[in-house]
Amino acid sequence: MESVDPLLIAFLPKDIRSMFFPYASVQLGALLLNLLLGFVLASIIGYHFRKYSSAFCNRQDFSRLFPLLMLTVILIITVVKASLALALGLVGALSIVRFRTPIKEPEELIYLFLNIGIAVALGAGQTLAAIVACVVTLVLVTLAKKRHAKSYEENGLFLSLSYLNPESGTSTNVSLDALKTTLERYSVRMEMRRYDTDNDRFDATFFISIKNAEHVDKLVDDLKSQYNGINVSLLEQHNITGV
Repeated sequence: MESVDPLLIAFLPKDIRSMFFPYASVQLGALLLNLLLGFVLASIIGYHFRKYSSAFCNRQDFSRLFPLLMLTVILIITVVKASLALALGLVGALSIVRFRTPIKEPEELIYLFLNIGIAVALGAGQTLAAIVACVVTLVLVTLAKKRHAKSYEENGLFLSLSYLNPESGTSTNVSLDALKTTLERYSVRMEMRRYDTDNDRFDATFFISIKNAEHVDKLVDDLKSQYNGINVSLLEQHNITGV
């Protein structure tokens, strides 16, 4: 029986299939449909992530992982849902796997969970619910993003700061409050995304909305006057990667 083609098993009557092939309970037609729908939905989610996300990462490369994640989870849930033994085996297998993927921003994790949630729904046979949930979620998030971006997105910039104390072995003695005060003086909004400090250096990343173009030069001059030799990098939000 082990050498029988799985495609032939799929076309056998259900009672015969369950009698001779008790573990061949996956309906290949439904699986194929869900895989195709999952690929389409993952591609839509990836486009939404590239266009509307403000995550400080290579959104083009990161979004390419969505279809693979979606299809993998669909396959796992489809196979496992019909067998308690397989479900327990999956828990045991995952307990020895250590995931060390560096997810630095909550928004990246949220999009991953959205893909996983849609994939679980598709794998469980809730196809209509998965489609409706995906469409409604993306539409609501898009409306919220556009409304929130009316005031800030036009001049939104990522500001990356890197400072090395010229006196080796001496503490940088950088005050985060003083740094935030300087940024708030020239911006209408300021969000700290990352802050790393060491004995003789610090690195920080901020998302800021500048009041006008003249304040960019003033901000850079002010930072350089406070921290001699500081490296300042400005990156416009929508030019991180192409859509």
